[in-house]
Amino acid sequence: MDYKDFDFRKLDYNGILEKLKENRKLVLLTSVGVLAGSILLTFSSKLLKPSFRSLCMYVLTEDEEEQERDRTKSVEAHEVKLGTISRRLNTVGKLRANELVTLKSEANARVKEIHFKEGTEVKKDDLLIQFEDSDAQAELRQAEAEFAQKEADFGRSSKLRAQSFESSKKFDEAQAGFKMAQARVETAKARLEKMVIKAPFDGNIGLLDISAGAFVQAGYELVTLVDVTPIKVDFKIPEKNLHDVGVGQSAEIKLDGFPGQIMRAFVEAIDSKVDPLSHSISIRATLSNEDHQLKPGLFANVSLIIGEKTDSILIPESAVERMGDVEYVWMISKGKAARRRVLTGTRENAMIEIDAGLRPGELVITSGQVLRDGDPVKILNQEENQTVPVTPEQPVESQAGAAPKEASKSPEPTPSTEQKPEAEKDAQTPVGEVK
Repeated sequence: MDYKDFDFRKLDYNGILEKLKENRKLVLLTSVGVLAGSILLTFSSKLLKPSFRSLCMYVLTEDEEEQERDRTKSVEAHEVKLGTISRRLNTVGKLRANELVTLKSEANARVKEIHFKEGTEVKKDDLLIQFEDSDAQAELRQAEAEFAQKEADFGRSSKLRAQSFESSKKFDEAQAGFKMAQARVETAKARLEKMVIKAPFDGNIGLLDISAGAFVQAGYELVTLVDVTPIKVDFKIPEKNLHDVGVGQSAEIKLDGFPGQIMRAFVEAIDSKVDPLSHSISIRATLSNEDHQLKPGLFANVSLIIGEKTDSILIPESAVERMGDVEYVWMISKGKAARRRVLTGTRENAMIEIDAGLRPGELVITSGQVLRDGDPVKILNQEENQTVPVTPEQPVESQAGAAPKEASKSPEPTPSTEQKPEAEKDAQTPVGEVK
């Protein structure tokens, strides 16, 4: 029926009002209940929402952690052993030539000939540079002629003096003239010798900045001659270590220009005094340089060996991790990973000395240290650590295949005395742990 055809005048408004009056209490109670329920539901959801979320996150986190614990980590391990390590003094130094000289001109002269090739080796007394010497040779010939005349005069005067036909005065004059002529000859020869530059020792010749025909003044620096076989290493050590150093001790040399190479040098001399400002003493060592690759002036890292320390606890350097100033290692105890703080000492040949925190026979992890305390581990290099037992919590792959996962969840059996070596006992009862 269309509402337009409905006659609203026929409604019994009085009856409707009576019914509403009769049920108004019920409507009021219903409305109040609905309003109170809405308010309670709103506040309850706000109060319970964080707790509910935390509860869900806790359940999920516990589940993830449980799954993570059940996931065995593959690692490589190394047994802590005793060994010998060197005691060293580490410092820096500089390479110095065995012999070095800068050749200079001794006279004002013109360069006539150059008899060497730059950067090559020369021998002692080899002719290097020839100056123009015609004037010097002429002076020598003149001095020699004068000397011959004075020598003849002195000879005749000596005969006459012997026969008492010559006075003492004339004899003395003839003798003085002879000696002066002899001295002029020697002077001319010395000047002529300055017209050549010869090598004073075997070595490598440097670069020359002049050419033939150039005129140079006396004292002009011509070229540098260097002997680098052997080459010297100069460095300093603190005065408190003076009693640890002696002639003949060896030192390891590392150069930035030769990465990965370790060279051996030997102490040649110790300075006779201590520097009063730095309280250090200078040491000079020699280093073989047969191939002439090392050059003077190179910066050197020096590790002077002053003794040996036996019965040192040694582990690979890769086992040590650092967090700020704290050093620690991951070790294996009862098939699980455990972090332990250590104090380290000397490093040598990729090994590091442990002063405190470990004892021989324990097992440290060298690869695969992305771990957490309590993570079960599987040792990949088990054959290298035969003294370490395999417990039910420490499954290791054998040649036939990996150990079944059920074994890691079964109760821990008590290993027999024959199957439990000393390394396992030490690993279960660690001592010397640094807090």
